[in-house]
Amino acid sequence: MKRSRSALALLMGMGIIALPAAATPNEADRVIGVMAVEADAAGPAGADEWFARQRLFPDPTVDLASNLSRARGHAKNLQAGHERGALQAAASWQSLGPGLGGRVSDIAPDPTRANTIYAGAASGGLWKSTDGGVTFAYSWGRDLPQGVGAVAVAPNGTIYVGTGEGNPGSASYSFPGNGVYKSTDGGATWTALGLTGTDRIGRIAVDPNNSNRVFVAAAGKLYQPGGERGVYRTTDGGATWTQVLAGANTTTGAIDVSINPADSNAIYTAMWDHTRTPAGRVYGGTGSGIHRSTDGGATWTRLAGGLPASSSNLGRMGVAVAKSDPNRMYVIAADTPGNFLGFWTSTDRGVTWTKITSTSSLSSSQSSYGWWFGRIFVDPTASQHIWVPGVPMLESSNAGGSWTSNGSSFHVDQHSVAFDPSVANKVYIGNDGGVYRSTQNGSLGGTWTKSQNLSNMQFYSVGVSQQDPTRINGGLQDNGSVRSWAGWGEYYGGDGLANVIDPTNHLKVYACSQNGSCARSTNGGNSMSAFGSTTSSRRNWFTPVVLDPTNPAIVYYAGDRVNRSTNSAGTFSVISPTLTTTTWGTVSAIGVSKSDARVIYAGTDDGKLWVTRNTGTTWTDITAGLPTRYVTRVTVDPTDANLAYIALSSYRNGSSVAQLFKTTDGGATYTPISGNLPDAPVNDIVLDPQNRNILYTGTDVGAFTSTNGGANWAPIGTNLPVVPVTDLETSVSSGQTVLTAATYGLGIYQIRPTSTPSNDFSLSASPATATVNQGASATTTVSTAVVSGTAESVTLSASGLPAGATASFSPASVTAGNSSTATIATSASTPAGTYTVTITGAATSATRSTTFTLTVNTVGGGCTNTNGTDVAIPDNTTVNSTIAMSGCTGNASATSTVEVHIKHTYIGDLVVSLIAPDGTAYVLHNRTGSGTHNIDKTYTVNLSNEVRNGTWTLRVQDAANADTGVLDTWTLTL
Repeated sequence: MKRSRSALALLMGMGIIALPAAATPNEADRVIGVMAVEADAAGPAGADEWFARQRLFPDPTVDLASNLSRARGHAKNLQAGHERGALQAAASWQSLGPGLGGRVSDIAPDPTRANTIYAGAASGGLWKSTDGGVTFAYSWGRDLPQGVGAVAVAPNGTIYVGTGEGNPGSASYSFPGNGVYKSTDGGATWTALGLTGTDRIGRIAVDPNNSNRVFVAAAGKLYQPGGERGVYRTTDGGATWTQVLAGANTTTGAIDVSINPADSNAIYTAMWDHTRTPAGRVYGGTGSGIHRSTDGGATWTRLAGGLPASSSNLGRMGVAVAKSDPNRMYVIAADTPGNFLGFWTSTDRGVTWTKITSTSSLSSSQSSYGWWFGRIFVDPTASQHIWVPGVPMLESSNAGGSWTSNGSSFHVDQHSVAFDPSVANKVYIGNDGGVYRSTQNGSLGGTWTKSQNLSNMQFYSVGVSQQDPTRINGGLQDNGSVRSWAGWGEYYGGDGLANVIDPTNHLKVYACSQNGSCARSTNGGNSMSAFGSTTSSRRNWFTPVVLDPTNPAIVYYAGDRVNRSTNSAGTFSVISPTLTTTTWGTVSAIGVSKSDARVIYAGTDDGKLWVTRNTGTTWTDITAGLPTRYVTRVTVDPTDANLAYIALSSYRNGSSVAQLFKTTDGGATYTPISGNLPDAPVNDIVLDPQNRNILYTGTDVGAFTSTNGGANWAPIGTNLPVVPVTDLETSVSSGQTVLTAATYGLGIYQIRPTSTPSNDFSLSASPATATVNQGASATTTVSTAVVSGTAESVTLSASGLPAGATASFSPASVTAGNSSTATIATSASTPAGTYTVTITGAATSATRSTTFTLTVNTVGGGCTNTNGTDVAIPDNTTVNSTIAMSGCTGNASATSTVEVHIKHTYIGDLVVSLIAPDGTAYVLHNRTGSGTHNIDKTYTVNLSNEVRNGTWTLRVQDAANADTGVLDTWTLTL
């Protein structure tokens, strides 16, 4: 979900994002509760509007699910034919992850297999963990719909999966599914169970006493009324289905369903009346409400007793029954715009309801988009212990009387909670950042651990170094812009959109968040600077940023007008008028000629295509001959400014209009080149850098190639699921073309589309950063992985070390696929500062590198203070004297000193200790010296684990009778 909300707060908190000049809010986010009839009524605001306009413009009546299902089938047939053919051995896509964890819609533990957990990904299929949620692996059919809305595991271990995400956002797009699938072998194979027209499934509930009796809450089509929606029941494991509850009208479906564990004939469901167009949404209506059946679904009653009555302002609701007390129930509701409406509880199985007094934490948790959440989870052993997903997660131990928020202990935007049936107090949470687990009964005040290897990342874009194809950056839904050379860490916040790497210098990178808030870096993303001011009235969710292929210091950026920079986005000048014809239109694609830099093409999201042949002095409309479609990409042949390829989006409702075109005369005429491509939106088209006659294209149903100018297309290689490919980038390594694909749901894939892939490997360091004191060492695990070919020996080295520092590797060489421990040792004389250390792996066929950021803190010297105030030491008493240290940096030295002066007639009575700011005591003198008089001594103490700033205490205890003294003065040097 993105982020007119939490992300903006995050961006402000980061203090690094500045909206481009003249940026104005787009209109669509305000079109709530009233349907937009005309296309111009509102503009594209947010990822969902961006997604919808691409696929439905100019005909919002297109059945997205049916078209997508048909295209997926076409892609599957092409793949099957390709795998039977001679090119099968040509190449295989390699998944590069990252395993950061993206949007998880549902979680379900397996009651028959210990430590086995299933996570449904919003657009990345089903993932399985067999180690209690520590790691996950893909466990889904590659040619099945990748959007998962609901997961349930029956008492006998049968897994039921409902496809099509049930959470239709306003700002992160989701794909529809084609029904329910089941697996009886732990996710190894899958069987389709029908309900193909349900589009989106919100919840699946399995009878706890009968694994073949299942209820499905089908939300139905989002953009069209009618179809299969409501509550469906099977009693034979999905062989047949019966609709047991239809909606009150053609826009009402079911979003939640719950079975009373004490009486499986008592079924509760939340019905949701909602629909949308590309320009607006109505996420509520008179069909919304909670319904109950007491006869196994044969008849239903809409519940009242204190719950909201039917209303056009009643939005998404959620319902839950307590397992430990089946009389106890809960309901949550949002209004049509998405604001929190109320929270109720019942102690008589839903006959009467008590509305819980709202608190700011409860209402604000739903923000203004309660339709993104709408669920409740109850502790199976404690009926008043509940969790409510929202932007944060909320927890209550008294049935909603009071609430605790998770704060920042895990990613925002919560969707699911699951309880491990075989491990007491183990709880899982699924959100927009993956899966987290607790061993403290889900306490939000406790410790949560994030799962690993969950590669369901939703990438909008990808950038690739032309010097090193393993060096990749990309923009992620809800997870910012990330970079492979720093452990896939986020280096720019918000939604990650356009990401670009300078082809001549891969330390020079560009990253954008939503609606064109962009920044640049000259050190690989370690620090970012906002773009200079740009001129446009509005900007696309995915604002295009393109570098001149001849001079990459020239940067093009566009809202409804094209802007140009000649100093790497430091400053911009506007070089076009408004190039759109609608009040919401923006430039969506820019293509710059390499052979003649004066020639620039610009395509728009309202179906226009323009060209300038004089760097923007004049522009010519060259749309004639193209269908009115969203322009996703313009790619110019590197040798001919008049030869360009135009990629279009949208589904076609039976039309035979192509999605790909070529012009050889600069836009005077066009030739369709879609050939046998599946009828799906085309998101990108690129040329092979070594053979410009080979074309590659990314679509909503995978990646394809043509070697005959678009007359025929085939899937590129093998092993790539039928997943949306949102962006493609090419590079050359060891004389071979490398093609990198950004997928919306399964992360980054890479392939060398030739018959004999050369040997190559990737290199990464984890952790990618460390902070040490002067004289201390940092370690990191340097991991290698085979990218293509066979594993070679890789010799490791490091450069960019600060003065006085050394690097060693154990072992010094590894076979690709293995790891080494790197130790970077600093000396006492190493200058304080932050250093980018380049770790290089050299093999016979390739040399790869990654970066490690080392921060060295000053220790010792320059941080000293004295307390000269006399403190009397009475007989048999303890006294304290303090020194406040401030303005120091880092930790104290291993050779810190404490100079102590005490006048005392018998120091054998004394215990003298230094107390650090964190309370740790260091004993300096412990009743030694017998009858010796006075202490005038400097003690050396290892305080390297202590932060220097804070209040330090010298504690003196007179531990025996008959003698007294005075603490005269003491000095602390850290």
